[in-house]
Amino acid sequence: MTPFRWNRGRLVGDVEPYEAALLRQVVADVRDVLSGDASDGESGGSAGAPDPVAERLLPDGHRSDRDLANDYRSLTEAGLRREKLADAALLLDTVSESGGRVELDENGAEAWIRTINDVRLAIGVRLDVRESDDPMDRAEQSGDPRWAAYSWLTAVQGLLVDALSTKHG
Repeated sequence: MTPFRWNRGRLVGDVEPYEAALLRQVVADVRDVLSGDASDGESGGSAGAPDPVAERLLPDGHRSDRDLANDYRSLTEAGLRREKLADAALLLDTVSESGGRVELDENGAEAWIRTINDVRLAIGVRLDVRESDDPMDRAEQSGDPRWAAYSWLTAVQGLLVDALSTKHG
C-alpha cells in the first residue's frame, strides 16, 4: 500500500491486489460478527456463549452494575452496530477486489480508521494480544499469519491518521 496523500481535497492511496483481498476478508469477518452471522468456528465459545469479539466491539457501558450495563446496552447497541456496519460497508465499497486506487474524503478516511480499529480489536481478541507483544516477532515465532495482518493493519491505520493530521496540522 502506498502512503495516503492529499490530491484535490481527497486522500488517495494505492492498494495491491493481495492487500485488497486481505482487507476485504477481515472487514467482512467483523461485519459478520456485528451482524450476528459469525460462523461457529470463529465464535470463540460454545453455542449460546457470547462471542468475545462482539463483546469487545460492543462493550458494556458500566462494568460494576449489570442492570445499568443492560439498560445502557438497550439504548445504544443497535445504533452502534449500525454505525460500525455502515463504516465497514463504506470501506468495502471503496476498495476493489482487485486492489488499485482508493480515494477517500475526510469522512471516508475516518470511517476507514474506525473500521480498521475494529478489525484490529477483533484480531487482537482472537490472538489474545498483549501490550508487550511485538506482532512481527509473534508472527515469526508462531507462524500464525494473523499476527502479520495485525501489524499491517496497524501500519495502514497509522498512514491514514498521519495523512489526516497533515490536513489539520
